[in-house]
Amino acid sequence: MTDSANKPGAPRLAATIGGGAWTVAERVISQASQLILFVVAARLLSPAEFGTFALVSTCALLLLRMSEVGWAPYIMSWHGDERVPRQVLGVSIVSGLGAGVVVALAGLAARQLYAAPEVGNMLLLFAVWVALATVSSAQQGMMIWQDGLRGSAIAESVGEILGMAVAVAALYEGHGVYSLVYGRLTFQATHLAISFVVTRRAPLFGMERAEFRSLCAYSGQIFFSRTISAVRVYIATFVIGGFLGPAPVGYYRAAQRLVGAVAEVIGAPSYVLAWSMFRQARDNHGLRSTGFQRQANLYFKLLIAAGVPVLIWTGLMGADLISGLLGPKWLPALPLIGVLAIARALALPSAAIEPVLSLNGEVRRLPGFTLVFLVLAAAATALGALFGLMGVAWAQVAVGLAAVAAGNRLMRRHGGIDWREVLREARMLVAPILLGTLTILALREAPTFAHLPALARALGVVLPALAVYAAALMISDPWLKGLAARRLRRWRQA
Repeated sequence: MTDSANKPGAPRLAATIGGGAWTVAERVISQASQLILFVVAARLLSPAEFGTFALVSTCALLLLRMSEVGWAPYIMSWHGDERVPRQVLGVSIVSGLGAGVVVALAGLAARQLYAAPEVGNMLLLFAVWVALATVSSAQQGMMIWQDGLRGSAIAESVGEILGMAVAVAALYEGHGVYSLVYGRLTFQATHLAISFVVTRRAPLFGMERAEFRSLCAYSGQIFFSRTISAVRVYIATFVIGGFLGPAPVGYYRAAQRLVGAVAEVIGAPSYVLAWSMFRQARDNHGLRSTGFQRQANLYFKLLIAAGVPVLIWTGLMGADLISGLLGPKWLPALPLIGVLAIARALALPSAAIEPVLSLNGEVRRLPGFTLVFLVLAAAATALGALFGLMGVAWAQVAVGLAAVAAGNRLMRRHGGIDWREVLREARMLVAPILLGTLTILALREAPTFAHLPALARALGVVLPALAVYAAALMISDPWLKGLAARRLRRWRQA
């Protein structure tokens, strides 16, 4: 690892890791904003209202995944001048408007045919959100293509803070579930405006026929893969709603949201970092070269070091998080926290599948892979629903185990990544993770922390555990110690 840091691509790699740090900071701000909003909404809305919003927003999100198609990945994988990325941005505008019309028609139908005015009104608002979010996604790809991770982080952070402020204010004004949609609209409009300031590139409309066919062929693969993946992720929401009703959906989504708020601090930056790091390997070394293996060794070690301890803390302190943040009416969600944390930990490596295969010219492998796991997830979730909410949660763990094994095999066969070498690089993380976990278990029952309020205990336990983990990590892995020291010096100089 030390040798690779001295190679010609090292300055760009250092810049990418620095950009990744900006993205992590953005995720912290983003998830803190979303958590504040979630806590306020959970206290002011009933589980049934929360469940209804979850069902409607999930439908809108699935249509967004369809309208996004593969515009952003196509931009991020582009190897040429800016003309084509700007044309793809123009295509995304048309796609977003079309998807927005579909959502709006669904909202009018809900109001007129099914006498569901609240659902219909939410869908009409989500129609605007889908149109904005489609273009915003393409702009995110444009910023990453320009290596503008800092600008992307700023756009996300400002948007999240303003969206949270608008939604919270609307909740206290008595606008109910509509407040959550107002917040999303504010976020998306803010993000889109800042992104154009960062990229300084206007969309171009019109594209040569050959290039458009290439775009459609590539995006079609991403479209099917992402749509199927989105359905697989949210199928539990629909299954619970169909088998158990809106209130259990609310409880499940509450637990999912708490775990997700922590996991997204790692998940979103890991996706951005994967695209940046493996694209550098493609640019510097070509397809299926040793450059991909070196990047994989570093990428997955960073991913495990950052992600696994966070999810362990979430699972172990779930009771305090539920009690301290949401209050007694959400206690039925308590048993789900630890199980869903395991499922999210298993999902961490999947962030690299799309960029690795896309940049290696193997994107056609994605749709079939995701379709198999959609069927598996649907069957496992439906079976789990027969045993209640915990059955659904454990079904996600079972599907996650199968997905991580198959995904790793896919990246080995078609991305040239040797997982034995990755695990050899990451083996020094085992001792620090165990020490940090044992520290949490010991302090959680210590008299000093046992009598604290629930939320204070959840936060108080993690700080000394984090110090123990960080110290053990620096001792066991000199390369990470050097990386941390270099970043600290740069921040001090700035």
